[in-house]
Amino acid sequence: MNLLKSLIPILLFGILFYSCENSNDEIQSPIYPANIGNKWIYEETTSANTPNTEIVQSEVKYQYTIGGVKGFSFIEYAEGEPISMINSDNEGNCIEYLFNKNTLVNKTIAFKKNVKKGDKWVYKPAVYTGSDYSKYKIEEREITCIASDTVIVTPKGSFHCIGYRSHPGGFDSEGLPYHTMFHYLSENVGLVKQLHYEHDNGRTTLFKEKVLTDYYVK
Repeated sequence: MNLLKSLIPILLFGILFYSCENSNDEIQSPIYPANIGNKWIYEETTSANTPNTEIVQSEVKYQYTIGGVKGFSFIEYAEGEPISMINSDNEGNCIEYLFNKNTLVNKTIAFKKNVKKGDKWVYKPAVYTGSDYSKYKIEEREITCIASDTVIVTPKGSFHCIGYRSHPGGFDSEGLPYHTMFHYLSENVGLVKQLHYEHDNGRTTLFKEKVLTDYYVK
């Protein structure tokens, strides 16, 4: 089974930033906030072969301006290399920008905030095909809102979340997905829970589960 490598660890998602696209408009709270020092801690359980549970952490450590866009990043940026960044627009949506050689290549909505169950849109993330992230392809994924307000219980507490479903990696010749991802995000918190299912020969297995145990957001 081909396992995907993407700059968005949740996602979505390895590199995050929060900015305002129009300072004249009222800005809504982001569905995925980011700032220097923001930190999320998860309990991550992988079920492939031998089940394993570990504590993983994401922390925003860097701030950059690329192509006139200021942002925050989990990893250090090497100028001229491809980089995928996320920000929040005035409606609180999570927007992904792909830059290559300091030039904007793609802009796409990863997670919409003001959605209702059944809403769909096409998300076009950069999927990196090399271990050094020097090569990528742009994949099209249909994102479906599966819940506009559902309560997710975690070790950190209960959160009102929006639920999203997608199928990274595409579909086989019979139209069946290779992977199914469920993301649950809460306003001003970010990713609360993530489920990654694999499908093979008609069998569905839970490959990985990630649950929020603690966080700090400015």
